[in-house]
Order: sequence, then structure tokens, then C-alpha cells
Amino acid sequence: MPRHVKVAAAQLGPNNEGTPREEIVERMLALLEHAIRDGIELIAYPEMALTTYFPKRVRPDFDQFFETEVPPKALEPLLRRAAQARVALHVGFCEKAQGRYFNTALLTDRDGRLCGTFRKIHLPGTKAPDGFAQVYEPYYFAHGDTGYRVFDAAGARVGIAICQDRRYPESYRCLALQGAEIILIGYNTPISALALDLNELCLRSGAYANLCFVVGVAKAGVEDGVELIGGSCIIDPLGQVLARAATTGDELVQARVDLDQMRPVRKRWNFLGRRQPQHYGLVQQPVTEKETNR
Repeated sequence: MPRHVKVAAAQLGPNNEGTPREEIVERMLALLEHAIRDGIELIAYPEMALTTYFPKRVRPDFDQFFETEVPPKALEPLLRRAAQARVALHVGFCEKAQGRYFNTALLTDRDGRLCGTFRKIHLPGTKAPDGFAQVYEPYYFAHGDTGYRVFDAAGARVGIAICQDRRYPESYRCLALQGAEIILIGYNTPISALALDLNELCLRSGAYANLCFVVGVAKAGVEDGVELIGGSCIIDPLGQVLARAATTGDELVQARVDLDQMRPVRKRWNFLGRRQPQHYGLVQQPVTEKETNR
């Protein structure tokens, strides 16, 4: 029996500081209603969907951006409507748990059941300005402790990574080895030279090297004076872009993905089955270029 899933990247425009969460969720609901009309079965929202991207500078008053409940209370209307319409849902938010701070994403299935959460593993930037860093996530967040996880949702095996994780081939490979068919990646990325090109390069290469679908979903536009790239897109197992955002505002990017498409390409290329892990020991060696403590 054919296995098709209609997926959407729900790109968000800027969330400027001071915008109430309720107002942001109303915009998210508008995108969800659009998705429902179009028959979407799995919708993904960006990293830190409920707040501004505050790690663009160092500041002490960051507790206001974190949620202490999972799922966050602010998301109740969105989660309820998604469950009513039988749409699986992914959304990123900032989580405070037992005194620790994480950059987190959750996934629910079409019946509203919480499949689980993933906490961002790779943190960009430094704890203090060093002349190079654009962002300061290590000042705010602990490295994620969930490990890479794959969930059953919308009739597919769905993996999650967040933003900087997309730049590490290990992220895609760890998820693919657990059977991921679709990988969802939310991000907030300040603009810089080649930023859009490098973003798509990471997503496309991850899809091809692991022969799976990848959905990249951005928060975009000029947010509190800092321009964030858009470029939300849906990519097939051969690294081809099926759909791409045309704006840097609220936009639904969608595609009907054929999960059976992976069978012939995985049989032909068999990147996972032809691995030679006995030669990969260096990958597991301790880090030699230590992360700066600045």
C-alpha cells in the first residue's frame, strides 16, 4: 500500500520582543488552519517559536523566555486544534527543567498524543563576545541531554534536530540509523555571507547522505533589529528541493512526500548498509579543539 504524507514547514516571520505569546499563537493557528484546508498531516514550526531569538545578545533577564511546562501552556489552543483536525505537530520552544535551561522541540501525533521531546545538542556561539560569535547560546542553554530520538507520527518515522544540529552530519546519521524517514529541523539564523546557501547545503546533504526527507523551517525577517534568514524548505532523499519559502514572513511551505520513494534509492545507494564503522573510531575520540569558556 502506498505511503504518502503531506507535510508542511510553517515558517514564522519575526517575533519582536514584547509580543504576547497569545498573539504569536494566533499567527501559528492561522498557518494551521491553512494547513488543515490543504490536507496537511504533519506540520512543523520553527525553533523558539514562542519568543524572540534572544541569544543574539547577552542579557541577564532571560527567564521570561522559558516555559516550565511541557507542553507549554501557551500552546494549548494550537495543540487542541491540531488534534481536532488530526494533524501531527512539531514546535520549538525554550524549556526550564529542574533549574536547567534547554532549547527544546516537541512532537505530537495526529491524535494529540505527545510523542516526546528533543533538546538541542550543538550550541552555536560563545558565552561572551569574542569578536567572532554572532550569537551566545552557551550563555543561556545547557547542551541537550535527550540524545537523538525518532518517533512514530503521521504514519512515518520522524526524527528531530534543532538549528545548529543541522550543520553536523552526525545528527542526520544518528537519526537515520534509528529508522528516521522524515527529519524536522527548526532554526533561527542571523543573516551573514552565504547564510542561506549554507543552510540549504546542510539540509540537502543531510537528506542525500541518509536517503530521507528533511523539512527545514525558519523564523525569519527583521526581528528586534537583527535579520534572520528564511529559506524554509522540504527536501527529498536525493537532496532535491521539493518546496521552498518565497518570503521572510509567515508562510506555509508544503509538499506531498512519497515514503516509498526511499526504497529504490536506499537499495541502490545503501549508504547505511555499506558503512564500515570499524574505521570510524576517530569520530568517537575526545574533542581536541575544546569549546571556548568565554
